Amino acid sequence: MPYFLVGKMITPNSRLIRLILLNGTLLFLVRGSNAPIYRELAPQALDGNISLNLRHGVWKLWEEKPIYQDMTLDLVCNRGKCDSEIWGYAPRFNKDVDHQGEIVVTPTEQAWKLQVKIKVQSHPSNPELEEAYYNIEIIPHEGNFIGSYVGRYQKRQLAGKVTGKKSNLQSVTMANHQPIQPQEHPRLIFRKQELPLLRKKAQTPYGKAIISRLEKALESKIYYDEAYVPNGGYHAAGHCFLSLLRNDPQSAATAWEIVEQSLAQPGRRFLEHAPIVAGVAMAYDLCYPAWDETQRRKITRWLGNQAVKLTKGDTPKRGWNNNPWSNWYARARGASGLAALAILDEPEKYLPNHKFFTSPKEAWRLTKIAERGVIRYLNWAIGDRAFGTEGDLYTTEPWILSIIPFIQAYRNVVGVDIAPDKTQWMLPNYILRSVETDTGFAAPTYGRHRLKANPSLFAVGLPIVSNAFLPGVMEFYDRYLGLNGDRSFGIGQFFPYQAIFALVGYQDEVTRQNPEALWGKVLIDRQKGFYSLRNQWQDNNDFVASIYLKKQHLGGSWSFPDAGSFRIWGLGEQWAIAGASKTKPENENIVVTPYSSNKGSKPISEKIAPDGSGIVTMIQGKWLRSFAVDYSKTSGSPGLFAVVDRFNLTQQKDFQTKTWVLNVSGKVTLEDSSFTITSPSGATMKGTFISPGGVELSYTTTETGGLIRAEGINDFFVIMTVQQGAIPQVSIEGSGLGATVKVGNQRIAFDGSKIILGETPQP
Repeated sequence: MPYFLVGKMITPNSRLIRLILLNGTLLFLVRGSNAPIYRELAPQALDGNISLNLRHGVWKLWEEKPIYQDMTLDLVCNRGKCDSEIWGYAPRFNKDVDHQGEIVVTPTEQAWKLQVKIKVQSHPSNPELEEAYYNIEIIPHEGNFIGSYVGRYQKRQLAGKVTGKKSNLQSVTMANHQPIQPQEHPRLIFRKQELPLLRKKAQTPYGKAIISRLEKALESKIYYDEAYVPNGGYHAAGHCFLSLLRNDPQSAATAWEIVEQSLAQPGRRFLEHAPIVAGVAMAYDLCYPAWDETQRRKITRWLGNQAVKLTKGDTPKRGWNNNPWSNWYARARGASGLAALAILDEPEKYLPNHKFFTSPKEAWRLTKIAERGVIRYLNWAIGDRAFGTEGDLYTTEPWILSIIPFIQAYRNVVGVDIAPDKTQWMLPNYILRSVETDTGFAAPTYGRHRLKANPSLFAVGLPIVSNAFLPGVMEFYDRYLGLNGDRSFGIGQFFPYQAIFALVGYQDEVTRQNPEALWGKVLIDRQKGFYSLRNQWQDNNDFVASIYLKKQHLGGSWSFPDAGSFRIWGLGEQWAIAGASKTKPENENIVVTPYSSNKGSKPISEKIAPDGSGIVTMIQGKWLRSFAVDYSKTSGSPGLFAVVDRFNLTQQKDFQTKTWVLNVSGKVTLEDSSFTITSPSGATMKGTFISPGGVELSYTTTETGGLIRAEGINDFFVIMTVQQGAIPQVSIEGSGLGATVKVGNQRIAFDGSKIILGETPQP
């Protein structure tokens, strides 16, 4: 595959490439490592999902001058052998476009040589493509890759360094997957051959309950033009499923009427339009056998056009946010992927006549772009234990509406599970954080609206749970949502399509297991800096305390001043809670200072005990916070919590009043340096300020409960105990952050960098 640079043919063996690559590689090795220049290549080093960054790999004119930007090339390899398809992404060049190309990889004794030809699209609205060529040479280096490249794009010769790394998100090929046949439907939520099994499942006690819930949801109101989530397509999918299950043509006819109305009332923005597309795609797939050719052709063309539309992106006013960690981005990418997967391998005469849809292969290209977008979303927005950067509502909402449906459809159609190491944690994340309530379960949440964990996440998420995690998920699901719980199965009142996922994913034969036995008592998302610590998994007396460090602060999307904010629930009550859903520091449980910031913090130490207790310490600018949780009962309380806030006071402006805030529920009484919260059940939380001396406490009611404020100039040291009955006495030796506090038989102190429990700090 020869490539041309400014009229001169350049091949991998040319002297020019050898000199550039050798000089670049030598430069990196000499400056960055003592590793030998030449080494025998291990095939397994070039394995998995790999991203290579080409320094100044593309360019465009800006005010008559060429501006160069980096190009990232993503390839998939298996022990040195790589797929021929390669994708490029240059966000500063064109954030809304992924560029498709071809690659040939040739190993040598010292390096891998990559020949790349890629079609670069300069703008989302311009279908014209111009080919770029790159000859790349890389070697493994300290777990990553380094090297150099030469290339050509838009008549300019390019050359520069290459850096690369292996993605943490690795896809897995589904075992025993059979490729879909042209016009094979259904295929998205389940395959055609699974229908007999689903009919049998529908006759079981749990199946009958799920179908009953589906029928009830189908009786609810259809919102064709509802702000945020129009649900017409999701209703149509429910009717289509009943048509398949019962061989009922009337259900398919009803679904068609709903789909036509949905098409006639497109969403005002991408935000509303994406759920319409996702729902119609699922309805089309399920009703395909029952609809005639005219109906199929109409919806195939519509879905193709919508996949193109959602892929191209738009403006913020049109409900589009091209930051990959945005829930708006996630909705659109998941929906466009569902549309593309639904029409893959359809007859060419069915496909749209669109300048971007030039051949049947376009459905596959759109599928891959959606896959890349979803992976990009998972990589940026979702932590390694599924904590979402935009908070709980804006994380779970796109998962329910389009992300999980796309992941499930991709498994069925393509035979690949996208990033299962991360996605399988979505349900365990909420299981480990949840506490039993009088009406089921709830979890202390973060982000906007602070709603409880949505049961629909469990209905839709069941099919993508790994076999290893199913025993714990099914135990929780049965206990709160299944036949032993509220019998809703998590199926939303206005979203009948969720019943299909519930029936597909429900596994009656799986042996149930207490979640604690599978995952322990502590959930730690290290990517995002989130810690949830519980004392047991038994009943509504369980304690769950959490703290969010916001290790990975991302701008351009929803972000709250919640770095270092914590929640405490226990003994059936909520003690430290979220304030109003507003981006004001006093609505989080932090310290409000003249220099408060909603940016992230850095974890600097942690210590976790087998009983769920733990100490987590973070730093943000001048502020250090250490948060301790003690479930050992050594203090005489089932839950003891300590918080130290230390400030690096270096300038005059630092010596200003700081306000320690705690959002609470229950009846609050204040004393000189302490507060007591009494719940309706009679349980109490007692908080004592060791520092600052002369702290000024106040309490006001809020729309979510109440707010305790503690004002002082110096550092804060607070001890809180939660109990049913007598409140343990607090004794203090010393003062300020140097004090040693004894509660029952537990000692609490601060060693200058973190809280310590059970021992006296060394000077």
